[in-house]
Order: sequence, then structure tokens, then C-alpha cells
Amino acid sequence: MEQLQAHIITRPAKAEEASIVLDLWQMSARWLNAKGIFQWRPEYFHLDQVTEFMADGAHVYLAYWNDAVVGTYTITWSDPLIWKELDSPDAGYIHRFAVHRDYEGQGLGGHLLHAAEEQIRQEGKTLVRLDCMADNARLNQYYREMGYAYIRRLDAADWSASLYEKR
Repeated sequence: MEQLQAHIITRPAKAEEASIVLDLWQMSARWLNAKGIFQWRPEYFHLDQVTEFMADGAHVYLAYWNDAVVGTYTITWSDPLIWKELDSPDAGYIHRFAVHRDYEGQGLGGHLLHAAEEQIRQEGKTLVRLDCMADNARLNQYYREMGYAYIRRLDAADWSASLYEKR
């Protein structure tokens, strides 16, 4: 896997690649739904969301291995909807993190998280933050294994999220 990771190129997605990002989001949603996890739904995502993210200052990334797309994530510089009063100008927020299912189990998730963390630190931020559905036990465990500290639970009307950060 180290050899594979050494050849992964992570770069900002271009506007004309918005459909590739959308495909990754929808693929991940279908995979989650098949496992009985409904934090993402394929029909929730649409092309306008991707282009809105790009236009509104979010940094959308694609990861390539050779010519194959292997993952995506988005970095934002504020997240008051989820982080509420804890939203901080010292943080970068990772969202819409997805690994292409053909590359599952090869350690790409960790590689992409580290790439995002490095990009956030290069912007002078001291906190890396992310969230996930509170009832997704495996993903909560994964983020802890990746060195993220649990901050708190956010309960909304019909969902709950776990908030994590890394210094």
C-alpha cells in the first residue's frame, strides 16, 4: 500500500470535474445505504451542490492514482451550522469525505485524511475538524483511530452528529 500511496495525487477539482465528485458522493451513499447506514442518500446529492461548494469558497479535492479517481473531500473554513458557538477561525473543516469503493480497504482513507490535514495546516489553521452521524459506530471508531478527539454530540430534530477535532 505504501507504494500505492506514494503515487496518489491530490489536487483541487476543476469545475468540469464536478460530475466526478458527484459520482463519488452518490456511490458512497449507495454503499452506506446498502449497509443500513442512512447518513447520506444518493438522491440528496446533485450537481448544483458540487458547483455551489466550489463557487462558495469551499475547496473540493480529487485524489488520483494513475488515471483513476480514488477519492474526494471538501475543506471549508467555517461550519457554524454544525459547530455552532465552537465554530472557529483557527479551524479547517473536512466534509464530503469519500473513497471510491473499488479501492476500499487499501488505506486510502487515512492517506486522504492526512492530505486534508496538511492542506488545512498550510493555511495556518491549528485545528482540523470533521463530523459524522452519531449512530454510525464504525465511522466514529475510525475517526478516533485516526487520532481525532471526540468533542461532543449535536442533536437535531431528526439526526445526531458526533463532532471531532485534531490539533
